[in-house]
Amino acid sequence: MEQQIHIMKRTLELSDTMGEALNHIKIQINEGHIENTIQLANDTMTAFVSIIQSMKAFLEELPANQIEIYTDTLVRSFDALITAYEQQQTGKILEILQFNVLPAYKNWRMELRKQLQPYIIS
Repeated sequence: MEQQIHIMKRTLELSDTMGEALNHIKIQINEGHIENTIQLANDTMTAFVSIIQSMKAFLEELPANQIEIYTDTLVRSFDALITAYEQQQTGKILEILQFNVLPAYKNWRMELRKQLQPYIIS
């Protein structure tokens, strides 16, 4: 269980970093620097995939929760964001980020914290 608690801590830390990155991307796009956001968006999605992979170590042992539902919603939001980036639609990128990705991230992050915090504190 000690290894799982370590993974849970790292999962929360990386999810915090994801949030910081998403907010930075939003700021950069608002300032018209979309080209500066491509690599950071890619890195953020890579971090998300890493989190999903690491959660396999403990997800089934958690009490009933909404993590998988929120994860699926965030995956769909990231898919839409990738499409907008590929089509180089700056306005669409910002719209998807503001109205899909960030709200999906916040819900996912809140549920993740709610479920993992009791294990990390004890």
